[in-house]
Amino acid sequence: MPMPRIVLLLAMAGTWALPPGVLAAAKPNTLEQALSKLKIPPDWIATTQTSWDVAKPWKEGRLEIRRLLGLGTQDGNRQAIKLTWLYYNKKDIGDGHELPLYLLLGAEFDWAVKAHEAYLAEQAALGKQPLYVYKSLATCYMHYGAYDKAFQTLQSALQVAAKQSPQERGILEPELHSRLGDLYLEQGRTADARKSFAEAARLFPLAKPKYGGHLLHRHAAKVQAKLDLLDARALATATLKDGTYTGSAQGYTGPLDATVVVKGGKIADLKLKHTEKIDNNATVILPAKIIEKQSLQVDNITAATVTTDAIVASTLEALRKAGL
Repeated sequence: MPMPRIVLLLAMAGTWALPPGVLAAAKPNTLEQALSKLKIPPDWIATTQTSWDVAKPWKEGRLEIRRLLGLGTQDGNRQAIKLTWLYYNKKDIGDGHELPLYLLLGAEFDWAVKAHEAYLAEQAALGKQPLYVYKSLATCYMHYGAYDKAFQTLQSALQVAAKQSPQERGILEPELHSRLGDLYLEQGRTADARKSFAEAARLFPLAKPKYGGHLLHRHAAKVQAKLDLLDARALATATLKDGTYTGSAQGYTGPLDATVVVKGGKIADLKLKHTEKIDNNATVILPAKIIEKQSLQVDNITAATVTTDAIVASTLEALRKAGL
């Protein structure tokens, strides 16, 4: 099934040619096909070599795993997932939520679906319903174009959130509405996407998270950028002033600054200054696609939500200075 274009966020990994060494996550036709071929653990677990000693405690191992994921290579991802799997099997992995998370970040989407579903079932048996797991499971479903499953997952999460206290919901309720907007964009339902983004923008300032309340304005700004991009024209039809322009947005680990060079009314160059680590090469792939398409309407990278937001938002800010 062909994937419709989206404006922003989680349109899931594209199929364009990538530079050597850059991971491209190939997408099967359907979720069912992917799961029918899934073997847990996959054969490559046995052949993947790693020098890390899993006798070290999980609190140290998880730092090495995140370092490996930050390399943005298939080998780095596989080493990270193998270590996570080894810790999981020796029952030294905290509450276990990082297995499905790292599978998603490592682009093992079929295994990530199964791990997310299993973890949610385990938590439900304990009387718990972690909203963040619903959100990342919906991301996995969206990767395969399983829109009905993604929609049902997000709706279930919003129903859970409605029964929780404001502190329990934290920022996850508006984030769920934002992800729902992403899903609507995947399906070309722009009006519904606008409503979901607007609801997220309304809820972020009202959130009462246990931690990170000082960052609420940044979250609100990011979802507002999604609303702004719904109205942004394709750059191919815009009149831009030649020059060098800058924009900035909050990334996952800190500010992400974009420097855009406009020549002949077109984007000639786009450079990023950032400290992002686990971004599935979004900081390499997306600037190239923006230049190639002369548009902010580009396919995005799975599991790099915050970084993707920041790239598009900072580039949009720079282009507004150029007359967009």
